[in-house]
Amino acid sequence: MGVSPRNAARFCWVMTILGFIIGAIGMATGYMYLFYIGLIMLVLFMIVLPTIVVRCPYCKEKLPTRGMANMKKCPYCGKELP
Repeated sequence: MGVSPRNAARFCWVMTILGFIIGAIGMATGYMYLFYIGLIMLVLFMIVLPTIVVRCPYCKEKLPTRGMANMKKCPYCGKELP
């Protein structure tokens, strides 16, 4: 079946935080390439991946990433999430 939506949402949040930390370190130290890497990670893991990956495995609708850890059923089709 692939990656569960809950695990995909957690991964996106962890990588978003990591991107923010890398970007902040880049700004603080003056290493702008670290800042740009962090910025790319923020865009990728806050916007792009949640839109593509965090979907219901049954109806394929985009699931809200906020509150995903406690979500038991898809709000669209009502089926239980893995």
